[in-house]
Amino acid sequence: MSPAPTLPESLNLEHHVSKRVRTIQPSTMKALGALVGSRKVLTLAGGTPHSSLFPMSHATFTLPRLSTLNGEVSDWQEGQAVTELAHLKKTGPGTEKDEGGILDLRDILQYGLSNGYPELVHQLEELNTLLHGKTISDSSIYISLGNTDGVSKVFQLLVEPDVDTVLTEEYSFASSLNSARAKGAKLHPVKVDGDGLIPEDLEQTLSTWDVQTQGRKPHLLYTIPCGQEHDVIIMEDDPYFPLQFAAYEADIARREADLTNTKSRLPRAPENAQDDDPQVVARIFNEYAGVKSFLSRDVDGRVVRIDTFSKVFGPGVRLGWVTANSQFVERLLRIGETTTQVPNGLSQAVLASYLSDKHWGIGGFIRWMWGVRLEYQKKRDYFLDKLAIHVSSELVSTVPCGAGMFQWLRVDLSSHPRYNRRLIGSSAETAASLALDTAGQEPVIPPGLAVKTSNTSAVYSSNTGELMDELWTHLLEQGNVVLLPAKAFLVEKDGVDSSDRLNYFRATFAGDLENIDAALAAFGSSIKVWFERG
Repeated sequence: MSPAPTLPESLNLEHHVSKRVRTIQPSTMKALGALVGSRKVLTLAGGTPHSSLFPMSHATFTLPRLSTLNGEVSDWQEGQAVTELAHLKKTGPGTEKDEGGILDLRDILQYGLSNGYPELVHQLEELNTLLHGKTISDSSIYISLGNTDGVSKVFQLLVEPDVDTVLTEEYSFASSLNSARAKGAKLHPVKVDGDGLIPEDLEQTLSTWDVQTQGRKPHLLYTIPCGQEHDVIIMEDDPYFPLQFAAYEADIARREADLTNTKSRLPRAPENAQDDDPQVVARIFNEYAGVKSFLSRDVDGRVVRIDTFSKVFGPGVRLGWVTANSQFVERLLRIGETTTQVPNGLSQAVLASYLSDKHWGIGGFIRWMWGVRLEYQKKRDYFLDKLAIHVSSELVSTVPCGAGMFQWLRVDLSSHPRYNRRLIGSSAETAASLALDTAGQEPVIPPGLAVKTSNTSAVYSSNTGELMDELWTHLLEQGNVVLLPAKAFLVEKDGVDSSDRLNYFRATFAGDLENIDAALAAFGSSIKVWFERG
């Protein structure tokens, strides 16, 4: 057998770390705690509460048995699945033997390591390798308190407050953008199309960046990796990686047949995790609708990947993990020691039990994600079926999504009688077009009809924003239905009018089927009334 190839170490990327984070010193108390925890010593140090005073001695969780994880979760949803119990107990003298957990409840409720329990860290390293491979020798993991915490810490790690500009997609997740702003970052949008970020626009942005007028050249790209010749760090925030779907098929009979064939690809789940083959399970999981992660292509250590249990286990466990080169993870650990301290012990213990060979194992967890993925794919298909029934395609169009929990709906405002978009070449023409008396003495322009300059010499106006605000209010008040408007995700660029790209709503298909049907029916009838009213 040939020896395993030697993996490269990451580049020295310390210059990307913010000055304040570089100066954070390791916690003496945390280091002392780790020393005491690894040796039998008599200690009068620290201030750990006595475990006999924790008012919990046993916690039991019910989970679907590994043998049921064959691409179908309906039995679990309906309360008919074969289940088993996971136990978290106090162990040791005078207590029952541990029968289902892998961590002592006394340790779970105690102060822990800032980087999380080693058992869970090792499990996540194995999961990462199965899903993304390993491309650098010093790839490391930091356990976060969920996706938002991971994003926030990475911005703190890499953003010099009030100096750095972060590149991001033109439309992005508002909470993450607010986190960047809270860390003192400025934001610069890069254009997107139906396939995501446009590489040519990213290249143009970086190649023509003027440090004299725009400040320090961006060195962090949020979400989409490209342009490494510009010494850019890639922040891959990817909570929906497990929820990638096959292409939408409108023919229901053919769709159901394809789904049956899909489920048959997975080998039947065994009774015991030791008898499962995680590598085979992971290969099939990755081949299905398999868009590879950017982490899987990273040989420099430039990718900082952020994962979460929120979408495939439950947001309330508040746990996720950050994968990066060892330099960055060491600094994230220092940030954690001065902020959140320790990931939630109970959540770590529960997840470690699920991922252990006593229950699902790593392969079983991938099987569970496979089932969740197919369930959301069915919800996506149901949403699109009902959209075609309830909503006029002349008013609203969409492109079936390939992952996640959302559909973007495009409203064709050009057919609305009050839609107004005009190209204008000078201030005089601006005044004339807006029925103003005197060029250079224009009054305040009404909201939604702002005149902005593009990155060319042309000037134009649009009332898309005003109409979409009006439509959103109409849908809420008359149709009793709520969708998220595109402006909630827009990253604005000074001097560039993006108003014509605001004619979108984001709608989720994660809810109950009855709610999806009723909401789309209300949306379809209400938007029709709004257009007819003019």
